[in-house]
Amino acid sequence: MQLLVNFSEFWSRLSEDIRLARQSIFIQTFAFEGDNVGKQLAEALLSSTAHDKRILADSFTRVVLSDRFRYSPVNIFDISLRSEARDTSAMISRLQAAGVKVRFTNPYGASPRKLLSRNHKKLIVIDKHIAYLGGINFSEHNAAWRDMMLRIEDPRAVHFLCDDFVSTWNGCNRVAREEFNGLELLTADGRNNRVAFHRVIDLIDRARRTIFVESPYITFPFYERLRAATRRGVLVTILTPEQNNWRFFANYARLESARSEIDLRLYKDGMSHLKAMLIDDQYLVAGSSNFDYLSYRIHQELIGVITVPEVIADFRGRVMALDLAKSVKIDCRSSALSQHWLGVQMKMLDAALTIFT
Repeated sequence: MQLLVNFSEFWSRLSEDIRLARQSIFIQTFAFEGDNVGKQLAEALLSSTAHDKRILADSFTRVVLSDRFRYSPVNIFDISLRSEARDTSAMISRLQAAGVKVRFTNPYGASPRKLLSRNHKKLIVIDKHIAYLGGINFSEHNAAWRDMMLRIEDPRAVHFLCDDFVSTWNGCNRVAREEFNGLELLTADGRNNRVAFHRVIDLIDRARRTIFVESPYITFPFYERLRAATRRGVLVTILTPEQNNWRFFANYARLESARSEIDLRLYKDGMSHLKAMLIDDQYLVAGSSNFDYLSYRIHQELIGVITVPEVIADFRGRVMALDLAKSVKIDCRSSALSQHWLGVQMKMLDAALTIFT
């Protein structure tokens, strides 16, 4: 296993693997946009001599480009956004004409589930012997963010991930869990996610010393378990970006941390899309999940639990230490009424989504 931090490091490794591929290239992404990053991937695929080339992207990317909803009143006539939409469509048509198969998961519909449930996985399988998982999408704005991917060559783990890609390609989301050498993989199907996330919750509940979380969008129910950990004397640190692309989450983090002993840090060096949790320096949880409510309930997700000491040491040195050095500690305070009202809101949201989805 190899930790790849930020897009440039990830692309340097992936582009070489694509160039050397001979049999198959399977790519699953949440966003695939016709900007320089998306076109870079498209050119690599067009140049590849692999026989079976496929791209799975969530339908989110058909309505949201550059983090903007294409059909909102302020965007519908935006020249640059309309140009990117045309470029995206032309890029996909060119790929398909050259024999690259492209499919979109989770088409939007009128029901709350069809609106909210997204396939959030980021997964790549090359020649069925190399795989990648993590948080990076193929779009310019995402490539500029702090993020990471994990490159895997364990044959059994790659086989598991290849099976998951093919299952999704065939329209079947699955719940699966399997352990490998220093790696445990879990998939969430969007309906029975609690089965997959039980493992993560259990690791939090069994923590004895420290929990470090980096995520831009962490929400309940993970905050509840982290708050319980602080009551056991566990040092819990959450690092989230100050310049969050969804501003609600930066304020939400302050309120959640105010009603606990959680050490909240705001990352100051731009947007961080990185999602990882290090528990007692022994378990590194990473993948596509933001540790948020939608991941926990209705998104399809891919999660890895890593116990390889070298990978954990690399994460501590090149991610955790560097990002903490670029963050500031926040003294979170709020009134008892604000804290109580936040709890009520979260319960109401949970009840509403349970009923409607």
